[in-house]
Amino acid sequence: MLVAIDIGNSKTKVGFFEDMNQYASKISSYDTNSKSITDISNSINEYINLLNKDTNLTACIISSVVPNLNSAISSEMNKKLNLSPIFVDSNLITGINFNYEPVSDLGSDRIADCIAVNNLYPKKNFKIVVDFGTATVFEVISKRGDFLGGSIFPGLEVASKALSNNASLLKNIDFENLSANNKVIGNSTEESLKSSLFWGYISLTEGIINKIINELKIQRKEVFVVGTGGFANLINNHTRIFDKIEPNLTLEGLRLIYKLYVEKNNEF
Repeated sequence: MLVAIDIGNSKTKVGFFEDMNQYASKISSYDTNSKSITDISNSINEYINLLNKDTNLTACIISSVVPNLNSAISSEMNKKLNLSPIFVDSNLITGINFNYEPVSDLGSDRIADCIAVNNLYPKKNFKIVVDFGTATVFEVISKRGDFLGGSIFPGLEVASKALSNNASLLKNIDFENLSANNKVIGNSTEESLKSSLFWGYISLTEGIINKIINELKIQRKEVFVVGTGGFANLINNHTRIFDKIEPNLTLEGLRLIYKLYVEKNNEF
């Protein structure tokens, strides 16, 4: 069984893959901090013990955008689970040419997302990924499977916190209560903030995707648009811009990267 771990700035996801050709059999989520590292290894052990069959953990692959946790998670996987993790970076075989300078600056989560959409969705199309996490990130992949670049914006929560931290009269927004009921023209400070975040990010998503399509000089039907990340479903409920929402896109990318690694090294 492969254990795939996606360490983000605010959330960490763990996926279990019994078969390299299938989706995860289980997904667990944690807050990203030093304490969660111990929780992850304990939870993996608990899950394996609950399975009603002999299960061997064969490998661990990790995407991390929090470098100061890498040593701790590697040590934990070795000590508790006898696994030596593979960390995703631009040096691994991915099957994609990354048009990015320097390519070493490209986050491992972005690499995994690109691998996933390039392999899981129609080859005849350009692909655009929008990942709604701590940052809102747009990725563009050509029909040939080349990474063309993208755009990075502050995420919804980051934008909200930036306003509240720098303007004493503004408060953080409760994202659980964001909905289409929020008017564009707010009649209070709270309504105005909710309006800017909710409708603003919907407009941002639609606008940037349309700008990308125009810049590529192609038609909408030539593009397959995938949304992922914590706020993808919220945005998707109020726009028709997406062709697919895949909450665990990064984990799927990790599975595929590990599959390529196995094929290259004749391992399994």
